[in-house]
Amino acid sequence: MKITTPVQVRFSDLDMARHVHNAVYLQYFELGRMDLLRQFMQPDHDWVHTGLILARNEVDHRKPIHLADPVQVQTWCGKIGSKSFDLNYQVQHAKDGAVFAEGRSVMVCFDYSRQRSIEVPADWRTALARFMNN
Repeated sequence: MKITTPVQVRFSDLDMARHVHNAVYLQYFELGRMDLLRQFMQPDHDWVHTGLILARNEVDHRKPIHLADPVQVQTWCGKIGSKSFDLNYQVQHAKDGAVFAEGRSVMVCFDYSRQRSIEVPADWRTALARFMNN
């Protein structure tokens, strides 16, 4: 299952070429990532003891986004490891589905109080499995 998140393209997202600056795509990924995590994390989640570190971000740009383009990001889980999981993204035109960019993030589960990586919690593993694109 994929989560679809609408994205509002802001004037400040644009660069001198009048299209969305390449670094902004990572912010769009973050919108999708947080939307997916909210599907199973409680609002009062203890991020100190069961946190996340963004270990890797990848972006493959396909075509530019312009200010008037209706945009959405689809997010899903690509892989679940022992201490990390991958989230995949596709930034799309909200009406015709044209792909602006694709990407992947590697998320490492981390206990900030002990400063060490931890196993993916069992309840997260179960929830993330629902968002695998099988």
